[in-house]
Amino acid sequence: MTSHNSKPYTLILRNIERALALKELLVSNNINVIIEPIYTIAPIKFKPIAFEEYQALLITSVNTIKILAKNVCKEDIRKIKTYCVGKVTEKYAFEAGFNCVQTSAKSGETLANEVIKKIKDNNKKILIVGAKNLAYDPIPKFKHANISAKRIVVYKKIPNQKLSHTCSKLLEYEQVSNIVIYSPETAIIFLRLMKKYETKNINIVCLGIKTKEILEIYNWKKVQIVDNIELKNFANNIIKSNVI
Repeated sequence: MTSHNSKPYTLILRNIERALALKELLVSNNINVIIEPIYTIAPIKFKPIAFEEYQALLITSVNTIKILAKNVCKEDIRKIKTYCVGKVTEKYAFEAGFNCVQTSAKSGETLANEVIKKIKDNNKKILIVGAKNLAYDPIPKFKHANISAKRIVVYKKIPNQKLSHTCSKLLEYEQVSNIVIYSPETAIIFLRLMKKYETKNINIVCLGIKTKEILEIYNWKKVQIVDNIELKNFANNIIKSNVI
């Protein structure tokens, strides 16, 4: 096991494609990085969607876009106004032909607020499409605003049974200083794989309070919450922790 320098590693718990941009940014700041996907994506069969019954579509992830793009009519996705959680998801959706509404939202919650402001006052519902478990569920906020919404689940995460050899060795020899975790579900999966390793010298950078609450059953050096899903916010937290 070799490293680019003497510093410990930052561990990103995400699939390689989505984690690569953060890795490149951290490496450019002289930080060692390992990407560790700890689950696989399993599409779930869903009934045909009558898009004309909805006034807007809310998409929670790139995985959702890939699945919808393969399974629904392109004409349907070109017509319905689509809101995406995060600029990366929005970029994928736009390239796949979705009718994306640009927003300044930085999280699932702030996106829900923008949707509430922008949609028309009519009897049509908001359609939320995504994973079996969402990092943020906007339905309660929509209900509070007297807006009807429906969820359709198009995929689930299948947890890995063990960590990779490289990741295991880095944790065993306490060579991991930071771990990036994007969702409550990822946190739950990771804790099952982490039971035998020391955690008191590891900083966690995680998305949202729910993720932090799950992680707090372990004794970490520090758990930092990022409420903005944009890349630079995760990177800045990690870079600062390596400087201190």
